[in-house]
Amino acid sequence: MKLSIITLTYNKLEYTKKFIESLFKYTKDFELIIVDNGSTDGTREYLKSVPDIKLILNEKNLGFSKGNNQGIEIAAGEYIGFLNNDILLYPNWFEKVEEVFQKENAAFVSPRHINPHYDLTDENHYIQYFKHNFNYSKKYEKNFDECVFSCVITKKSVIDSIGKFDENYTQAFFEDNDFKYRAIEAGYGVYVSNEVCFFHFGSVTSKNLNQNLENNRQYYYSKYPFAEYLSASGAEKYQLQRMTRQFKNFPLNKIYELYLLGIKIKNRIRKGIFTH
Repeated sequence: MKLSIITLTYNKLEYTKKFIESLFKYTKDFELIIVDNGSTDGTREYLKSVPDIKLILNEKNLGFSKGNNQGIEIAAGEYIGFLNNDILLYPNWFEKVEEVFQKENAAFVSPRHINPHYDLTDENHYIQYFKHNFNYSKKYEKNFDECVFSCVITKKSVIDSIGKFDENYTQAFFEDNDFKYRAIEAGYGVYVSNEVCFFHFGSVTSKNLNQNLENNRQYYYSKYPFAEYLSASGAEKYQLQRMTRQFKNFPLNKIYELYLLGIKIKNRIRKGIFTH
């Protein structure tokens, strides 16, 4: 088995049906693992009727990290994909993503993400939209932000190396940045393929799960102070791509402490504390 696709569901049956149809149409040689986090809208009954899927039924919503980790435990593929249930796919999407892994020491690779344009929800519309409006000079590139976990591929060997999702993030948000940051610290690259795309209806499930957003943000920054430094200083996240193995022992906390000290001094100067 080359590819294991892991998808979480939590209600929104109409989107799940469209996703599964698109997945089987445009993907080859894969197994589908669906982890349902306690749906009550008929999703579970529908999933039981779909042949040839591995199905995990949770009695309550265990969140994005825990659900995906459950899927990882039973995944048999060399590659593992984390795909939302509110996306539609593009012809040969996985083949183009795999080409990046064959050429680079990649941890995660995403197709290009088409944000919600609801006039493009028809399959032919978003496919033609991408063909005619997205022209890149490179077939793929390093990009922290555009490598998104709505549709991302990794390898089992990467997960064996850096670990699974951190389940301290609940219910969703920032666990993807955590995963990418760990990968970069371990010496891998994070990429986006410019040759293919996926259409995302847009946070159909997660928009109702943002009650822990700020707690997740603070937990993420407590683990990776340098990430907060880059964000707060206005630096682009792509700078994280420059990090290699030697940064694992680099005093990132000290850099952030100096940054905070600089902010404190500026504030005192502005208030006139240091002026005569």
